[in-house]
Amino acid sequence: MEDENSPALRAGVDFRGTKNATQPVLEHIKPGQKRAPFLRYIRINLPRTTRLLLVAVIAVIGGASAAVALSNQEPFLFATLALWSICGAAVVFVAVGLMTSVRIWKWGLPIALLSLLIYLGGLLGNAPYVWNGASVVTAAMWNLTLLASLAYVVLFWALRYGMIVAAPDNQHFLD
Repeated sequence: MEDENSPALRAGVDFRGTKNATQPVLEHIKPGQKRAPFLRYIRINLPRTTRLLLVAVIAVIGGASAAVALSNQEPFLFATLALWSICGAAVVFVAVGLMTSVRIWKWGLPIALLSLLIYLGGLLGNAPYVWNGASVVTAAMWNLTLLASLAYVVLFWALRYGMIVAAPDNQHFLD
């Protein structure tokens, strides 16, 4: 129960439920509102699992880019070079993500965004679809670059918004 007569609450100071009562609980509530946005109530505290999920999504982007680069159909001029660069960056990201405890999530975002850009370039060029003469596997890998990139962007947004936690974190959550 709230103490309506509390001098701190009457002064607008509400630090209940925070570490050492030094941080405002209501930091996500907009002025004039009584509750935080709905998505602020969703919190998934699986830091190591989230870390592996983010690394796995980048690995899928790199593998799908390599599969498209190895096919005989180039989506646009110099696309093979761009696809191999995404694959190389993904290999570095996965190696650093698995072997160290560095917060590398911002490094994965350019990989995902570049993959999205290449996908859009392929739509304007000669993307490897079945009706363009590509095999079903190549077309599936091409579409997987789009879906995995969108998945990473959504996961990165959820991480920055505070819905998920990736290790190492400063909240000492454990799987």
